[in-house]
Amino acid sequence: MLITHALASALLLTSSAFSRASAATLDRRAPASNYPVSVSRGADSTGFGFTNVQDNLYSATITVNGVAFQVQLDTGSADTWIDPLSVGGAVPPNLIYTNYNATTTYLDGSSGAGPIVLADVTFGSYTIKNQAITLGYGNGESDTMNGLLGLGGSSRSQIYATLMNTSYADNAKAMLYNLFAHEPDRPDYVTWLMSRTELGDGSGGVLTVSEVLANMTDILDAPQLNSLMSGEWVYWLDGIYINGRFFGGHSNVTQQYKSAGISVPSENSTVAVFDSGTSLILAPEYYAHLIYQDVPGASAVYADGDLVYVVPCDTKLNISWSVEGNIYPMHPIDVVTINETPQGVICSGTIRGSDNSALLIDWILGDAFLRNVYHLYGYGNSSAIRADPYIKLLSVVDQAQAWAEADAMIQARVQAHEYNLTASHTSTPATVRPSYTGQVPSVSLTYVPESSTASAAGNTHLAAAGALAESDSNSGQGGKPVDLSGLERNSYIIMGLLSGVIVLLLAVVGMSVKAARANRRYEPLVPPVGVKGFEMDRPYDR
Repeated sequence: MLITHALASALLLTSSAFSRASAATLDRRAPASNYPVSVSRGADSTGFGFTNVQDNLYSATITVNGVAFQVQLDTGSADTWIDPLSVGGAVPPNLIYTNYNATTTYLDGSSGAGPIVLADVTFGSYTIKNQAITLGYGNGESDTMNGLLGLGGSSRSQIYATLMNTSYADNAKAMLYNLFAHEPDRPDYVTWLMSRTELGDGSGGVLTVSEVLANMTDILDAPQLNSLMSGEWVYWLDGIYINGRFFGGHSNVTQQYKSAGISVPSENSTVAVFDSGTSLILAPEYYAHLIYQDVPGASAVYADGDLVYVVPCDTKLNISWSVEGNIYPMHPIDVVTINETPQGVICSGTIRGSDNSALLIDWILGDAFLRNVYHLYGYGNSSAIRADPYIKLLSVVDQAQAWAEADAMIQARVQAHEYNLTASHTSTPATVRPSYTGQVPSVSLTYVPESSTASAAGNTHLAAAGALAESDSNSGQGGKPVDLSGLERNSYIIMGLLSGVIVLLLAVVGMSVKAARANRRYEPLVPPVGVKGFEMDRPYDR
C-alpha cells in the first residue's frame, strides 16, 4: 500500500538524511540478474518522434520489443508503462514476465498499474535491453497517449521499490539511469527546446541525450542548480517580477526546510520543481492573485481546488522568474490559456493557485514556463540509486521582442481557436497512435565531453529559439527566427471573453482544469528508495 502524501513528502525532504550507503546495501542484497541490462546506440540521435500535443503535453515514440508506443515524457516521475489496449491490443512479443506487479499512483488520481515485464526498449538511437516496465492495461488515454516514460531517478520508482531485493534489481532502475550507467563515456544529461503547437499535434522541438544544440552551447556554462531532492529537479526561486515589480516570499514550506537543517537562501525564497508532466504553472494563491487580480475584467473562481482566473483573451503581462540572480522572462503568449467550450472561446490564467505544500514545494513549473528556456536535466551519478540531479537553464526569450509581437500573436491565436471551434471535426479512432508526420526542425547537435568547457556562443540562442522551436513549413529557414506561436498573424481583434454568470465561468473553467489535470502527472506518490526519513526506517509501507 502506498503511503500518504504528507509522509511521502517528509521522506523526500532532507538530502542529509538520505544515505548512499543504504542504497548500495540494497543493491548488494539483490541476487544477480539472469537477464543483464545492456545498452546499444545507433547513429541517429534526433529520432525521438518528439511531439507537442496541443501545448498540453510532450511525447516521444518508444518501441518495446519492436512495437511502437507514443508516450508522455514526464520529468516528475520515474516509472515507464505502456498500454497495449490503446494500440488495439498489440502486446509486444517475447516479453519476460517477472511475476511482480507495480502500481504508480499520481496526484491527479490516475495510475499506471499492471505486471512488470522486461523488454528491449528503444528511445531515439538508444536501446536498453531487459529494461523493466509496466504493462498498464487500460491506463492509457487511447486518443492521446499510449503510455508514459518517467524520466526521473530510481529513488522515485515504484518498479524499483518492488524489485530492488530481487534478481531484477538492475533491470528495475529508472530507464535513463540504466541508459547512462551503460554509456559511461557519454555525459549524463538530456536537453529540451520545446515548441509551441497549440492546435493539433506538431514537432515537440528538439530533444537530445548527451548532446546540446551546437549554437546553444552556452547552456553548459549556465549555473548548475543542484536539486534539493533526489530523483527529480527541485530548486529555490529568488522570486518573480510582475510588470517590473519584484515579489517573493509567502512560502508554505521553507520553514520545514529550516527545521530539517537545510539553509534557505533568503526570506524571499520559494521552492520549485521543474516538471514536464504538467502544462500549467501551479503556485501559492498569493502569486495567482498578484498576477491576475488587477487585469480589467478578470474573475477568480475555484475549480477542483485550484484558484483560476478567467481573463480577457487579449491579456498581456510581463512575467519573469529570478533564479540564482538570473532572470528568465516568460513570453506573454504563455501567460493565458485558451479554452474551447460550447459557449465559445474562454481564456484563463496559466499560473494557478494550488497548495503544493504536501510535496514540500511551492511551485510546479510546467510546460508554460519550460517553453521559455532551453533546459538541461543532469542526472548526476548514474550508478547511485539516490543520485543528486541538477538543472541548467538558458533563456530563449528576448523580452522586448516578445512584448512587441505579443498583440499580433494573441489575435492570431484567438482567431485560430475560433475557426477550430466552428470547423467540422471527426473523432480519432481509439486504436490510432498519435504521432507527428510533418517536417522536423533542421538542427545541428554537438557532443561536448562533460569535463570540457563550452566556448561562449553569445546570444545566438535567441535566434535558435525561433528557428528550432517550431517544425512547420518554416523549419527549413536555418537560423532565421520564426513566429513561436506557430500561427499566422492577423490584423483584426476578436473578442476573447464572453459575458456570462459565475456558474457558466465555473463550468467552463472546470472543463479547462479537467483537461489540464489529464496530464498533471507531476509527482508519483512514492518516497525515495533505500533511505531513512524522519518518521520510519523502512522505505515502503506495504
